[in-house]
Amino acid sequence: MAKIGELLIRGGHLTPDGLEEALDWQVLYGGRLGTNLLELKLVEEEQLARALGKQLGAEVAWGELQVDPALVSAVPKHIADRQEMVPWKLEKRRLKVLCCEIKVGELDQLSYKVGRTCVPVIAPEFRVFQLLRLHYQATRQMRALDFGVVPEEGRRKKPKGAEKTLESTPELIDENAFNEIYNRIIPAGPGATAAAPEPGMRATQPSPALTPIRPRQPPPEEEELESLPEDAILQELPADAITEPVQLAAAALESPGASEPPLSAVAWDDVAAPPHAPVRDETPLDFKQAIRALEGVSDRDAIAHIVLRASRSKAARALLLQVQGGVALGWDGLGEGTEHARQVAMPLATESAFSLVVKTRSHYMGPLQKTPANIRFLATLGKKVPLSALIFPILHRGRVSHMLYLDNGHKRQAPTDVGEMLILSQRIGQTVEALVERKRKTAHG
Repeated sequence: MAKIGELLIRGGHLTPDGLEEALDWQVLYGGRLGTNLLELKLVEEEQLARALGKQLGAEVAWGELQVDPALVSAVPKHIADRQEMVPWKLEKRRLKVLCCEIKVGELDQLSYKVGRTCVPVIAPEFRVFQLLRLHYQATRQMRALDFGVVPEEGRRKKPKGAEKTLESTPELIDENAFNEIYNRIIPAGPGATAAAPEPGMRATQPSPALTPIRPRQPPPEEEELESLPEDAILQELPADAITEPVQLAAAALESPGASEPPLSAVAWDDVAAPPHAPVRDETPLDFKQAIRALEGVSDRDAIAHIVLRASRSKAARALLLQVQGGVALGWDGLGEGTEHARQVAMPLATESAFSLVVKTRSHYMGPLQKTPANIRFLATLGKKVPLSALIFPILHRGRVSHMLYLDNGHKRQAPTDVGEMLILSQRIGQTVEALVERKRKTAHG
């Protein structure tokens, strides 16, 4: 089977240099190659989708996809989450299922359960993840792509016809627009569904382009406080912290026609729920142990786990964030409240300790300001308010690619011994760079 990068290069949609950049980005931030190509604006979504269809010999879809709400219950949450499949629509007595790859055994099982032939429809990874979050409350890594912003590093010289589109997509996003998109990515709660289209609304094919985010007027400056008081987040979040949820709009609807008979009730009692994930080793590592462990690391998730365990020798709670295109997004964490790490998102366009670390490439030690973004940040981590926090930059080629956040829990001061953590953060950057070089050598054979 031809690789997706090769297909895009053959089709004239991607250059070898662009492919190499996306492979580097994949080492830094994970995900499928296509997600990284889209995030860096190196290919268009339609081009990627059609290449995936050619690679897998399947029907494809792209754009903001509208799922028939009546079909969601046909697949239980643990099945949809584990198999990364979303029932899309009924057509000619067949159930079309959105997925990132074709899993024959799982599709056969679904066909048997629903009593219809299930047809795989390949969609870009981030579109499937959006639907899993919305309809099944699944947890997936957020990306700059979800917020419609393009990382500065990914802006390549484009043909004249593409330059205008590229420039219209901002690298930074203001807090109001950020809040609106965040609430679309992380629905208000279980049972949230996509908004129904207006009567008569239809489209013959999915939208081939991402919806650009229009910059808004900057919000008024927030008052700086010495600390974030307990009552700031232990009650309901203030109205200006999070806007009302905005659900995904429809973008690909079938023409009105003969209605399909509904699916019969589906029973999944005979399919066991997945076993609980094995308990992670959260034993703290001292500085020397962490340095030795990093020498033999083979993937980015292993790096994260070593860093977090080393951080726990210094602080009660540690969180790693990815820095992409003007947003800082939770990656992984250890300690109380960090089980929701992947729901953390911070805009970097507004002044904050996080944006200061990115701007200065220096560590920060002190209290967090009382801002809507910080309130949501701490609320996501369990509504525990530290008196101060530590934030370290992790650099890749001179820019901040990740941040490491530490605190000692509710109403406690952050650790003050930063020397070893500064050395460790530098070593993390070196380890990531070694992984990038290894990936390049593998790609070039």
